[in-house]
Amino acid sequence: MLKSFDARKSGHRLLIDIAAGILHVWFSTCRIKIIGKDIHHRYVCGKVKIVGATWHRGAIFLVWFFRKAHPMIMFSRSRDGEMMARFAEKLGVIPVRGSSSRGGREALQGMLSFLAGPAPRKAATVLDGPRGPRFMAKKGMIVLAKKAGVPLIPVMVSACPAITLKKTWDKTMIPFPFSRVTVIYGEPWNIPGELTGEDLESWRLGVESVLNEMMRRADDDTGYRET
Repeated sequence: MLKSFDARKSGHRLLIDIAAGILHVWFSTCRIKIIGKDIHHRYVCGKVKIVGATWHRGAIFLVWFFRKAHPMIMFSRSRDGEMMARFAEKLGVIPVRGSSSRGGREALQGMLSFLAGPAPRKAATVLDGPRGPRFMAKKGMIVLAKKAGVPLIPVMVSACPAITLKKTWDKTMIPFPFSRVTVIYGEPWNIPGELTGEDLESWRLGVESVLNEMMRRADDDTGYRET
């Protein structure tokens, strides 16, 4: 029984390894346009610490896109989260497991400890994960940026043509090979360290609004429409 379980686990990992290789080649064919190149070069490529924030729908591509920065990214403890974490790890990302529903406090503490190390260090996750509601931000990464004293960087991606996984709760978007991809950055948010209660909620709503506006702008730029 144990050998059977180990075999299934090994086979599962092998499939993820193969998928990671395929997606790496797949995404490498895309024509990527960056809006906010100054932010990209200073905060993502530069030797500063940041917390990145986006929506769940574009997470697969963004894990690949940010792989060279070797960020620490939070993934849920679900089966889907396990697959994404394994995929990310194959690309050079540092996965940490947790979400708003399970293990989030421990994961945030791990990310805080990570950011306390020497620069450059980057941390990120999806603000509407692990199960939505879609495009509604949770507070976790805002609290992390506040406690770590580092800027929160909103980032969004869109692509056309793209596959839309209609049966997923977030309508996952995956660019086709050779598609046009737009990655857009918002201005850095410096979260005041003394923020609490209603003030924190105001910042959460503000970040949510900015991400949704960036998503509309990115979709308009590529021509992507969810169908």
